[in-house]
Amino acid sequence: MLRIKEAREKTGITQKELSVKLNITREYLSALENGHYNPSIALLKKIAQELNTSLTALFIENQDKPRGA
Repeated sequence: MLRIKEAREKTGITQKELSVKLNITREYLSALENGHYNPSIALLKKIAQELNTSLTALFIENQDKPRGA
C-alpha cells in the first residue's frame, strides 16, 4: 500500500489543501490514501513533490513494523 497519508500527515497538510494543489478532489485523494485506487506515476510524482519527499518514500514500508505485522 502507498504511504501517501503518512507523508501528508508528516508535513501537516490537510487532504483538502493537498487535493487543491494536485487539482483532484478530496474524495479521490482519500480513496488513494485508503488504497481504493492506484494513481498514475505522473500523479505520484506530483504528490511526492508537493509533500517534499521522494517517489520511493511513498512506496517504502514502515521500517518500525516487522514484516507480516
